[in-house]
Amino acid sequence: MWLVGLAVFAAGLSTTLPLPLYVEYAGGGGTGPLAAAFACYAGILILTAPLLGPLPDRIGRRPCMLIGLGLAGGSTLLLALWPGVLPLAIARCMQGVAMGCIANSAGAWAAELAERRGATPDAASRMGARIVAAGTAGSFGAGPVFTLINLMALPDGRPPLVFWAHLALLVALLPAVARLPETRRGVPGAPLRLPLFPRGTLPSTLAMVPGWGVTGVVLSTVPLALAALGLPQAGAWAVAGMILAGTATQQVFRAVEPRRALRLGLPLLTLGSGLVFLGATLASPWLLLLGAPLTGMAAYGLVYLGGLAAATQAAPLDRPRATAGFFVIAHAGFSLVPLAVGLAADAVGSAAALAGMWLCVLAMTLALLPFLRPR
Repeated sequence: MWLVGLAVFAAGLSTTLPLPLYVEYAGGGGTGPLAAAFACYAGILILTAPLLGPLPDRIGRRPCMLIGLGLAGGSTLLLALWPGVLPLAIARCMQGVAMGCIANSAGAWAAELAERRGATPDAASRMGARIVAAGTAGSFGAGPVFTLINLMALPDGRPPLVFWAHLALLVALLPAVARLPETRRGVPGAPLRLPLFPRGTLPSTLAMVPGWGVTGVVLSTVPLALAALGLPQAGAWAVAGMILAGTATQQVFRAVEPRRALRLGLPLLTLGSGLVFLGATLASPWLLLLGAPLTGMAAYGLVYLGGLAAATQAAPLDRPRATAGFFVIAHAGFSLVPLAVGLAADAVGSAAALAGMWLCVLAMTLALLPFLRPR
């Protein structure tokens, strides 16, 4: 199962290795175009969800994972050869399909491998969710750190050497993943099926709108706001600290009941995002250093892991479609929220846009908490 997690991690690196270069890709074009390119990832994933949800059942877990790894590598190669906002948008589309293939198949594959070793369906579902959550969050946090270290050592090197190292890792992983045992042979069925939203999981899934909405804003709008204030790399460090703190939190709270994790995570998200947005507005590294880890602990360590575990536990016989449904909502927040904030920042300024975003986070937290009481 560790190899499945490593494959998720390797594919996820494709989405954040370019992050420290976003301001460079934007070329002074403003927040809106960059936010639109950033949103392509989630937009294409949402549009393809009816295909990618049933795909692991149609063709098997292993082929779906291999397709995802191939597309992730293709996106890195594209940005290595053709940097800019337009290629970033194309690469983000490729990454969206790649992570759709990876996430929908990896959780089910890992859970089924755990069941073969004697785990109960509930325990297996939570294990699969942990592997997907740790692999994605770990790569989202490590990616910008790898590139930042590369740029510190070779500031003028383009493309960064870490892009080529990522491609080498994916090439090495492909044959290793191809040798893993298949747990679900391809079965006939409709090529298109709507994502599944198991009964009783809508509140826990909707928590991802503020959860990943905040992280999307931190990934897109906050770096540009800080760059305009003379801190061009502070945003990337804030993102890395945010997500790595979330990955560590997953290990601490992995045994916590999903709804309890969400009830802990949403208030912490409100606090952490407020500090991050205030830090970006005031160009205060200290507020960013305090707020970014709190935001990561909430968004990736509690809300993400709790919501994904709740969805897969509620549908042990249809985990890929339940995972697809969860990620449709999650990526709607991840794309539409930063796009709206980015356009608002161009229209009324970053400070007003970030303040409005924080008020929305507070409102959603207050609205969702009553529906997340333990069963």
